Formats: sequence, structure tokens, C-alpha cells
Amino acid sequence: MKRWLGWATIVVAIAACGDSTGVEIDPAVAPFVGTWDAVVMTARADAPPNQEVDVLSIAAFWINIQPSGTYTATLEFPGARPEIGRLKVEDASTLTLHPEVGDPAPSTYFFATPDSLILDGATEFDFNLDGTNEPAQGHIELVRQ
Repeated sequence: MKRWLGWATIVVAIAACGDSTGVEIDPAVAPFVGTWDAVVMTARADAPPNQEVDVLSIAAFWINIQPSGTYTATLEFPGARPEIGRLKVEDASTLTLHPEVGDPAPSTYFFATPDSLILDGATEFDFNLDGTNEPAQGHIELVRQ
């Protein structure tokens, strides 16, 4: 579950500079700005039998992205804590979430509509509930509030 916050896991602090509010706006981040709710969130194990889990059946997920690229991602699950970091748009189909704590999490993205965002990328999930996360592929469909 920890890695979900790394990439999926997409919301609050602001960098200084530029305009009268002191916010440096990153134009590449502009399409992502807002609060997004997950409507689909799955993890599919990399190793056979490639088990797939519907994460939203056990938790809720949302992310808030600021014009500076700062984000707060929240996975509403016992013991989980919000993740704060910075979103960087790499190119027309790839972004990376850089959490304050943990490793950067790259993913591909696609806007199905201006208010519907799909993310796919590597993650980890504890499929057998033994306390150890296994490598997986994550899929998140988000809708802007």
C-alpha cells in the first residue's frame, strides 16, 4: 500500500516566486491542478498467478495537486498517512511523483477528458497479507472534483 502513495499515491505546499501570491506556477502541471477522486484503482501482481486487487474495495484514494506541482495524496486505509511531494511532468505521456519520503514513482498518464485522468505504473501491494509488499502494476482512474 505504501507505494500507492508514491505514484498514485497525487496536494498542498507551494513554492515561492513570481506573482503577488508568491506561487510559482508550472505550466506543465496546469492540466493536473485540482482535487481528484479515484473511481478505479487496481493492483495486478507482476508474478504468476498475476492476482488483481480492487484497492477501492478496501480503501478510498484522492489526490490534490497545486499549480506549483506540490501534491498531497491520501489513501484512506488504517495506518496509512497522507503523502506530500512534487509532481513533475516528464513529457506528453509520463509524469513522476517525487514524495518527500520514499522513491520517485514514474507513471504514464492519459486524459480521457479534461476532468478524467488515467495513471498506470509500477507499484507494490501486499497480496498475501504477510506484511511484505510484492511488485505489481497499478492502474488508477481519477475524476476531478
